[in-house]
Amino acid sequence: MYWFKRLLVTAIWIFIVQTLQAQEHYNTWFRGTLSIPVGEKFKIDNELQHRRQNGFENENMLGENLMFAFRNWLHYQHSQDVKFSLSPLAYFKNYKIIQKHLDETTIPSSEIRFSAAVELQHEILKKFYIVDRSAAEYRIFDNNQADIIRLRNRFGFRYDFTGRLKIGVFDELLFNLSGTTYHHFFDHDRLGLNIEYKLVPNVKFDIGYMHITRLPLNSTTKLHENNLYLNFTYQLKKKNNKTSIPPM
Repeated sequence: MYWFKRLLVTAIWIFIVQTLQAQEHYNTWFRGTLSIPVGEKFKIDNELQHRRQNGFENENMLGENLMFAFRNWLHYQHSQDVKFSLSPLAYFKNYKIIQKHLDETTIPSSEIRFSAAVELQHEILKKFYIVDRSAAEYRIFDNNQADIIRLRNRFGFRYDFTGRLKIGVFDELLFNLSGTTYHHFFDHDRLGLNIEYKLVPNVKFDIGYMHITRLPLNSTTKLHENNLYLNFTYQLKKKNNKTSIPPM
């Protein structure tokens, strides 16, 4: 598999160089997760998210607020390759994407979101997986925007170099089923690279890059974004030593 590793690394570098050229918007996304096991197949995740964006006429991706959020998830690991998830509550504080100077002082809006998802994986070669995640979201806003039902699907490939290091590429499409005009059926597309590294069995980092093509609800022009993200996950240790299904 040495040839495959070299090919994968080369493709990743070409992907980064090409997508970093001549883009319009720059963001950084941070997420921290406290994961609590409940029995052998269930766990509860509590997430805090913060996103930053560049200001007007600059490329400082840490310059301005983009989003604050809290969300919890209930996960059911049906088998090693199938996971069901339900988010009974998520709160988002969304700042306007900055495209002109006045956007920097626009009052943020709030959103309540309910979500359900299923995640699948299938090993096609040794340590090489196809991964797929489908989700539905119901979004409630505090402004005049109608409630939105949104579907999303992320399809990709992952290679597990070791039990501690995994690298994946993916493409995620998001579509609005209701609450918008037919012109905004397409919401956005995320093309990304993810590197997962476990420091210890219960501490994990995800570092990655996404190129996003987005159609804002208040515009008919697509916006292109460069996103760097860092996710930190801490899982509480179980009180017993029974064998459990490893998380996806």
